Amino acid sequence: MNKKLQNTLVKKYPEFFEYLKDNQGPIMPMQFGFEVGDGWYWLLDNLMENIQNYCKWNKVPHIDVTQVKEKWGGLNFYFNGGNDTISGMVWLAEHMSYKICEQCGTTENVGRTKGWISVSCEYCHKKNDRLADLTWTPNENQRKKKLEKLINKINGNT
Repeated sequence: MNKKLQNTLVKKYPEFFEYLKDNQGPIMPMQFGFEVGDGWYWLLDNLMENIQNYCKWNKVPHIDVTQVKEKWGGLNFYFNGGNDTISGMVWLAEHMSYKICEQCGTTENVGRTKGWISVSCEYCHKKNDRLADLTWTPNENQRKKKLEKLINKINGNT
């Protein structure tokens, strides 16, 4: 994620990064920053806003966000503290990330590559040289094929 978006999140949700402050004052970045594409910014922003509101209204101590990265094509959001509700919010955001293009944030025509797994829309896959050699498969086609196979099995059309 670009530095401007990272800084926006850190400034908007400073309580999640308190442990990174030094004696001088300003918040220091996580070791590697947010290791995700810009397209997941809004997902992270909404996740942290919901956690912030939940902690405020339920008098739950804030969490410490320790790492945010992409792994196996999905969001991984690591934190210390919290409770089962916050863990559920994080789980939902992580699973939503598989349906959101990591580069541009669209939910339209999203798929994943084989081999080195990356989640992107078809447009971003085609324009990204780094992904050019990887086979892209749309998410919807996989679900549609499984559904058609199940319907045919139910109808006796194997």
